[in-house]
Amino acid sequence: MISIIDQTACRPVNLATIEKSCQAYESDAAELETSIRALELELEQVKSRHLGKIKRQAAAVATSEAALRNQIEASPGLFIKPRTLTIHGIKVGYTTSKGSVVFADEESVIKRIRQFLAGEEDTYIRTKESVDKDAVRTLDAADLKRIGCIIEGQGDTVVVTRTSGEVEKLINKLVTKLVESLVAPGE
Repeated sequence: MISIIDQTACRPVNLATIEKSCQAYESDAAELETSIRALELELEQVKSRHLGKIKRQAAAVATSEAALRNQIEASPGLFIKPRTLTIHGIKVGYTTSKGSVVFADEESVIKRIRQFLAGEEDTYIRTKESVDKDAVRTLDAADLKRIGCIIEGQGDTVVVTRTSGEVEKLINKLVTKLVESLVAPGE
């Protein structure tokens, strides 16, 4: 019979020893699978117990935020100096947004950049033949208009941000991920 010395136990290893180790390994793996299945079942039960409340509370938060945004939009004079306030841990007011470059047809914008901004194509057109929106954003209004672009969402935008500590931010991320995993699209 072939025999090799087991370096960890200093005893001969043969097929009978390996067979016993296989049996122990299979038993341990099966117990792990059983534990994982039990955990998954329990998690599904916890999800189903809390999902309704989470959905209702998420709707309540969305409704409260919409009402708060409407109130801020209806009273911009309250946010001249300072432009933002923190009330009950909620930062509200106005901040300046960079906006986003918008166009209907990228090919025609590329053509106009080449036509009206000759020699500067590499600045405003990426190698893969797409408009570099960050670079185009720096153009003045007349050049934007000539190449068929506008800056959408530029200027004052409402801010409603909860200010929180690092631990709370981590908890919020965890809750967000949990809610995303619980709420399937279309529900």
